[in-house]
Amino acid sequence: MTQEIIKVEGMSCMHCQLRVKKAVEDVEGVQRADVNLQTKQVTVELEEGKANLEKVRAAIREAGYEPI
Repeated sequence: MTQEIIKVEGMSCMHCQLRVKKAVEDVEGVQRADVNLQTKQVTVELEEGKANLEKVRAAIREAGYEPI
């Protein structure tokens, strides 16, 4: 299990937070996603060998937000 932190631009409310969380958790190999609205960061726990960080970033973009 690895943990990554991704900064996300564009989140401004609880709805945004929940949308990003769902998008990230729907990516195969993601075990958990914690979204912090104040710091605009997503902490992602990835299953080694199964998850791809670029797929996580793509899911955030598809949800309408910009991973940095």
